[in-house]
Formats: sequence, C-alpha cells, structure tokens
Amino acid sequence: MSSLLSGPGVGLQLPQNLYPSELYNAPYDFSNNYQALAPGDVLTILAGEWWINPGSVGVIQHQDPVTGIWRGLESSRAQDQLVKSDGFSWRIANLTGCPVAAIVQNGGSGYTQATCQVTAATGNSTWQPIVGGQCSVVSVGSAGSGYGVPPLLLIPAPPNPGVQATGYCVINSTGSVTAVSLTNVGAGYPSAPSAAIVPSPFDPNFSTASGAAVVIGLTGSGAITAVLCTNPGASVSAAPSLNPTGTTGTTATISAVQMLTLTGVSITAGGTNYSSVSELRTFGGVPTITPAYTNPAIEPTAYRPRDAEVGLTAVNGTLSTVGTIYDGGLFLGTPSAVVLGETAPSASGATFSLTLGGSATSVLLQPLKC
Repeated sequence: MSSLLSGPGVGLQLPQNLYPSELYNAPYDFSNNYQALAPGDVLTILAGEWWINPGSVGVIQHQDPVTGIWRGLESSRAQDQLVKSDGFSWRIANLTGCPVAAIVQNGGSGYTQATCQVTAATGNSTWQPIVGGQCSVVSVGSAGSGYGVPPLLLIPAPPNPGVQATGYCVINSTGSVTAVSLTNVGAGYPSAPSAAIVPSPFDPNFSTASGAAVVIGLTGSGAITAVLCTNPGASVSAAPSLNPTGTTGTTATISAVQMLTLTGVSITAGGTNYSSVSELRTFGGVPTITPAYTNPAIEPTAYRPRDAEVGLTAVNGTLSTVGTIYDGGLFLGTPSAVVLGETAPSASGATFSLTLGGSATSVLLQPLKC
C-alpha cells in the first residue's frame, strides 16, 4: 500500500492543477500554494483535505443543494481553516465589489415560474427568481404535553431551486406548544409541506413529551418570493438594478446587495482633543433594505459584518493623517465610523468619508493529503 513520504525535514507537497490544465486552451499549470485573487475571482477547491487561509477579503463557500447557490459570505479575518473538499462543491472567492444576494421588496403579482426572469441592468451577474411557494403557520393542530424545553420544528426542503422554511416552537409553563413561529418563510414549495414537531434530544422529559403538531399552508401565489444569485459575475462600481420580466406579472421590486470592503478613508473634519495615536473602527454595514418576506437565510439581513481598522494620527489634538488600513472589513451595506483607542475623554467632532469597493487578496491553499 502506498503512503505519503513524511518525516523530519520532509515538507508538505505543493498543490498541483489548481487550475484544470486539461481543459482546451487552458494555461500552463504551476505548482504553487499561494494565489492572488482579484475582485470577482473564484477558485475551486480540489478534492482532498486543505489548510486554507482566505486572505484579507476571501470567503470559503460551499454549494447549497437546496437553493443551488454558494453559501458563505462571512469572513474569518484571514484565519486558517481546514476544508475537506469533494472537488466540486467547495470554493474560495473574492466577492468584493460583486452583487451577492437580492432582497425582494415587493413580490408583485401574476408571475409564473416558467416565464419569470430577473436580469441585472449593469454587470454580468445572473439571477434565479422563485415564484410562490411560501410557508405560513395555519394552526397548531395539537399542543402536545410534557415538553421540558421547546421541541424542534422540522420542515422538509423544497425542490431545487427553492428556499427552505425554518421555524421554532414556543411552550408554556405546563409543557404544551402554544405557538409556532417561522424564521424563514421559504420559497418554491409546490405544495404545503408536512412539518414534524419532535422533542429535543436533550429534553429532560424526552421519554414522555409528545403529541404536538402543526399545520403549514402556502402563500405568495403569483408573487416573486425569492431571487437567488447564481453567479455574482465581475466586480462593479455600484450594485446593479434588478429587472423582473415575464409574459405575465407586474410591480415586483428587487434590490441587489453588494459585498464591499474599505479601500480608502478621508478626514472631513479633524475634531479636537484627540491623542496623537488613534484608531478608526467601523460598526454596522448590513443591508438597510426592508424585505417583503422573512427569509434572512438568503436575503442577508442577518449578515454579521467584519469591522474595519484604520490607523489615525492627530496633531495638536486634531486628526490630520490617515495611516495604514490594517483591516478593510467586509460589509453588505455602508458602515459608520468611530474613533477608538488612545483618545482624550473630551475628544469629539471628527468625521470621515469612507470609500468602499473591491480589493485584491492573496489566499493560501496547502494540501494535507494527496
């Protein structure tokens, strides 16, 4: 049986064929483990076990079999991650400046799945609309009894492409289910799913708790209930307008969400009483668009932005110079800025102009096994 040569003084092997050189007209493939990605660049993670550093703005993603989209928009501040890839459904991407998701503000009416399309006015991103098939709670068919903690609500996934509905149960002091709430209403269900309520495996009353049931119905017929980003395309200067079309259907409004990083800072007012060494930090940076439907799983309203860190210098208490951008952060909306660090208690008055967009990064892909 063959095995890897290893031992003192024998290092890890270099990865090969990071780009599939067997494709017609493909470029010559080098053995390397450090690769630069411009905004919009994506690299498939080949089959095997990998130690990956996504760089300053890279994200590691996997392809969701339910929606068909690539999930994973949050960054780990360039921390190394272990990935076991099948060679097809894992990738590392620099999505800064790219549209990555869409929020349905108004689903409209009269659309059909067969004819509905959504196109971007600028750039080359592609989108998959989903018509109808939203879940709603019709009733708690049976309250059950004996639950020590809220039981789990299990809702089957819709066919691909679709958005899975999720929810949770609420119990009263006697252990009966009094309400069921949906955290994602889903999209694309052809018929109302049969949901199950089961005791939590760590419920102290697991052996005796039972009997709860819920009735799920469907809403949203003829409305665009979700829009999936199937390809973010190239980095663009601003989020594109998304235009729904179809042989039938009117009035839907959809907004694209763009991934951004901090590329520049200018001081618009230096303020007073700042110490000579300070730091600019950001907070916020999530979409501010109000969705028509509750689907945070694909409309990234629950996105956790990574704050930016920038060095500042003050002269005679007034901020005058922007130093190094130590971390440009990662956002799906426009963040706000605040000065932290070695500032006097009475420091105030500084304001800034933030430049957001796309930025190149370098990623480390080190195979652990052949």
